[in-house]
Amino acid sequence: FEALRVVGAPAEPDVRGVVDEPTLRPYALLWLAEHDGADPEDAHEVLTRREATWLWVDTAAAVADHGEAPLLVRHLESAVQATVPALLDEVRAVGHPRTVQVLVALAAAHPDPALAKAVRRAAFQVHTGGS
Repeated sequence: FEALRVVGAPAEPDVRGVVDEPTLRPYALLWLAEHDGADPEDAHEVLTRREATWLWVDTAAAVADHGEAPLLVRHLESAVQATVPALLDEVRAVGHPRTVQVLVALAAAHPDPALAKAVRRAAFQVHTGGS
């Protein structure tokens, strides 16, 4: 995002051009909303729930890649889902290629054994193709 912020308005046509790309769409919509003057805190309102879930997994993957376990646990609070079970249901269905890795990292990082077990179970279900 920072590079697009620096480029500014000249990037707009290219960003609009990727709005139909499923993996880039959430990022493009957020940047366009922010570029059009939306408050960055409210910009997520332009995303569907599925897009917000995809973005949650994508962000969690980046956090996990950097070994930031406490930040990964805190990232749970940013999910649009009201409960962890609801988040896990939607994360399993979203089809992000890093879902298993994110769930395994989250399970390893979470201090609550019961919640960590539920997250590990969800990771296993995604890995095996179960529901």
